[in-house]
Amino acid sequence: MINLKKTVLASLFLMSTAYAQDGGLKSLLIDNASIGLSTGLMSYVSSDPEMDLTYSVNYTKSINAVFGVQLGTGFGALTNTNGTTEFSITTGKGIFNLSNLSISSCANLKYYASVGGALLSTDGEGRSLMPNLGGGIKLAFSEKYQNIDLDLSSTVGALPIAGKASLDPNVMFNLGLNYRFTSKEESVEWNNPLDAMYGDIATVKTEIEGLSSDSDGDGVSDAFDADNNTPQGVAVDGKGNALDVDMDGVADYADEDPFTARGVQVDAKGRELDSDKDGVANSVDMEPNTPSGATVNFKGQEIRGAKDAFMPSVYFDFNSSTVSYANYERLASVAALLQANPRYTLKVIGYADSVGNSENNLKIALRRANAVIDALVNMFSVDASRLTAESKGEDAPLANETLKVSEITSDGQVISNNLSRMNRRVEFVIE
Repeated sequence: MINLKKTVLASLFLMSTAYAQDGGLKSLLIDNASIGLSTGLMSYVSSDPEMDLTYSVNYTKSINAVFGVQLGTGFGALTNTNGTTEFSITTGKGIFNLSNLSISSCANLKYYASVGGALLSTDGEGRSLMPNLGGGIKLAFSEKYQNIDLDLSSTVGALPIAGKASLDPNVMFNLGLNYRFTSKEESVEWNNPLDAMYGDIATVKTEIEGLSSDSDGDGVSDAFDADNNTPQGVAVDGKGNALDVDMDGVADYADEDPFTARGVQVDAKGRELDSDKDGVANSVDMEPNTPSGATVNFKGQEIRGAKDAFMPSVYFDFNSSTVSYANYERLASVAALLQANPRYTLKVIGYADSVGNSENNLKIALRRANAVIDALVNMFSVDASRLTAESKGEDAPLANETLKVSEITSDGQVISNNLSRMNRRVEFVIE
């Protein structure tokens, strides 16, 4: 049997050298390197072989993610019908990390191939140089033992190419434990560059898909959309927020009065608050606490028994004679005035903007007046005999339709509107 003391001393020399050096040499020996102990079974390839135990220690250095070198030493025996040959062995191999040549399916498993040579020393026969080929797998342990690898390998040794020992081709199976000086996260052996590249590609693909994805179909990609749940067909600004022309905090699609003055208080439906329900909004109401049903002027001040009392106007969308919900509270104040003053009768006068010809504008203005009368009769139980419809078409505009009012939205868009809506109205006159 070869002296075990020589093998142990050789392994200790390798370890002490790796830890003793400072600076560049220490980094060269330790970074991406490991030291391992293994035991295995070895036998001839020829007929009637017997298995013998082998023991070895090795040092492995990864040059890059694919290639590394391994130096080792050990001892063992080979037995066949001719007897048993004991030997010591020194090996040098090139290690090819095949798992890093493709995208990995298992982060804790590596497989490799090896090619190299072994210098065998046998009792009485001298030394011989034997080429060998092999392969194996490495399995990384859990995070608790992240510097430990389990190594399963096999090696086939060919006929010696030089030397005196007459060893036949042989095969060896090894089970070993390796200690990595570099952590798994830092080791080039365990970090597949193709995995990193594939991860980068997948990240870029996800980001590109995010740029083209538009969940709510508003024309603004999800990556830049401040509101991914705007209803279908709603107009939005550059950030994906639903437009709010009057900037009252209620989006236009849900705003029953989208033209409230800047800064006034509105309810959840975008209607300007009118605390005393007199038809005059709080922002211009000089008497915000008038009794219910009181007659007021345009400033919201109560007028007792005056025939020229102010009543709120009712406004209409373009080419429409439908009374919108935003106008119901205004009609309620008119109905309250009539209920509080049973002798009052009203002239309901319709108006139109200047778009289209005068004849058509007279007709749509009359339809608006009649629509208001129908609402007062059907919704507020006002006697129809107290209401008379009249049309003035486009003859008495309130606002200059050629003048445009511009507003800047929160994302910097400029929105312009003319004042024609102010002319599409119905007014009330006490007779």
